[in-house]
Formats: sequence, C-alpha cells, structure tokens
Amino acid sequence: MNLLFRRSLAITSIMLAYATVVMPGAAVAGGGRGIEVALPAYVFPGDPFLNDLKDPAKTPVPPSVIIVNIANGDGDVSILDRDADILRSRVAANGEHVKVIGYVYTSNGNRPDANIRASIDRYLTPRNGKVHYDGIFFDEGTRECGPTPGSMAWRDKYRALREYVWSKIPTMSDLVAINIGTAVSSCYLEQGREAADVFVTFEGTADHYLTDAANVGWAYGWVGGNVIVNGQYSLGTQYDSSRFWHLVYDVRNSNWAAMVNTAFARHAGYIDATDDHYTSTWLNPWDKKPSFLSDLIDYANIQGE
Repeated sequence: MNLLFRRSLAITSIMLAYATVVMPGAAVAGGGRGIEVALPAYVFPGDPFLNDLKDPAKTPVPPSVIIVNIANGDGDVSILDRDADILRSRVAANGEHVKVIGYVYTSNGNRPDANIRASIDRYLTPRNGKVHYDGIFFDEGTRECGPTPGSMAWRDKYRALREYVWSKIPTMSDLVAINIGTAVSSCYLEQGREAADVFVTFEGTADHYLTDAANVGWAYGWVGGNVIVNGQYSLGTQYDSSRFWHLVYDVRNSNWAAMVNTAFARHAGYIDATDDHYTSTWLNPWDKKPSFLSDLIDYANIQGE
C-alpha cells in the first residue's frame, strides 16, 4: 500500500446492514449553520498541491482545515513543519487561521495505544520552540462502541487518545477528527465523553455519495445518516453540524456544487469534493488540488446565509 495513503477499509454489506434507516426530516438550515471546506493533502514538501495552498495568488481563500500526511504519521513529519507554519498563518473563509492536522492511522481501533501515541508525538512535540500542528486526524476509526455488545472499549480508547492530544497542546485550540467513513455510533458523541471534535461520516466517490445504499443492497452509498441512534440511522441534527465531515472524490467539474448542496442538506459542517481519484495501482485520491477549489470554497461559504 502506498506509504502516503492508507485508505479506510471497505465497508461490507453486513456492516452497512447493521442499522435500519430512518427517513429523517430535512435538515434545518439557519441559525448561522454553514459548511466549510476541509481537505486532505497527502503529499510531500515541494509538491504543487501544497505550494498552491500556501500561495494567495493560487488559492486566494484557503480551506479551513488541511490534513497532512508523511508515511501515515510514522515518518519524519518535521519536514512538513515549515509548510504547516505558512498554512497556519493564512486566514480561512471562517475568519480563523487555517488548522493543519496530522494523519495517524488506528487500524479500526486495533493499533496499540503506544504506537498511536508515538505517531501523535511526531506531530505535536515542539520543535524550534513551538508546536507546528493544530491536532490529529485519526484514520481507520470504527463506528462500533466496542468489540462486543455493550462494550465501550473502542469509544473509551479514542476518548483517551483525544485527551492525550489535549495534554500535548493544552494552550491551543486543537482539532481532533476520526475517520469512520460511514455513520458513527452515538456513544462517540455522548456528552462529556466525546471521542473527537468531528467525525468523517462519508468517504467515497461522488457516484456513491449520490446513491442510496438501501437501493443497492447496502453494498455502497449513503447509508441515510451521520449517526446511529438506537440502531437507526439519523442525520444527527441534535448535534452541531460541525461534528460531521464528508470526503468525496471522483467529482466531475460539472457537479461539484451538487456535492456541497448534498453535504449541507445532510447536516455536514465540512466537505471536501475533489476531481482527484484512485486506481487499482494508486490508492491516493488526496494528492492533487481540486481544479475547482476556489469556487468550491466560495460556494460553500455562502451556504446557510
């Protein structure tokens, strides 16, 4: 597998059929709810993708969040420190500085804690007198609360990892994300035990994003919600939309706006839509700047107004 990209494990039909779908009411816009662009940039220093994100002439308004990734968090991430500093000095459409977070894989909750913490340390240990990153993106999360019914072991593990991130950067406004890739169990959002600030509740192609999973035997597609509550899929409108992030690739230039509209209607607070893609030999759909990125950011910024 390519060292830059460790793609989340495919969701099997059995897993997708775990919950029954609730037909929720439409997400209620208003109250200032919007949507922001947040994207992975899984490239090395000097890559045109990173250079364009740093350059105001190439990317006038940058994304709100950028994930960086060197060897899945197990390499010398310090080579990205200067890029991260420049990106973090830029102001996003939300009026805040760009948040740069580091990629760490977790093997569906099975990777040893000590190894995960070592990866966190590579990003969040101060170098040259300061920390260069705003938090951590935990990939390969699991939507189950624990390995057995009633267990909260996996939820508690991710909660402890979130607290470990806090301990590394106690004076910073950090961001912790977990990539589930599908709906997340509500235990991860339990008040006082939240395992992350934001959860990736869809990762896949544009065609799959616009497909109702129930219509294809739960083989792929949108399962009907961001959260599993009492065994049923729900958009999760009881939570702030900033809890949910959708990652969509293989987007055509003609339908990127539809991805934003769909994500907003599905109560996502963050979206990435890219015309990048992966093949059987190149498993990284996050290594090129979306050709329509500036339009995407501008359009997302007016949603909910």
